[in-house]
Amino acid sequence: MNKKQLEIISSVGSVVLLTVLFIIVHQVMQDTPYQAYGFVGALVVFIIATSAIGLKINQMD
Repeated sequence: MNKKQLEIISSVGSVVLLTVLFIIVHQVMQDTPYQAYGFVGALVVFIIATSAIGLKINQMD
């Protein structure tokens, strides 16, 4: 697998991850006033995951 294919797969995977996290937050925290904090937490997890993936891809030859 070359670098370009890995970038495409990781991009699609990270968007799927964000969608799944939003669905989980919506289902679990549906009746609580803290649902917005759950969405912010999901976004933070997404940013950390995409940053880590980007750093790993950058180190590839």
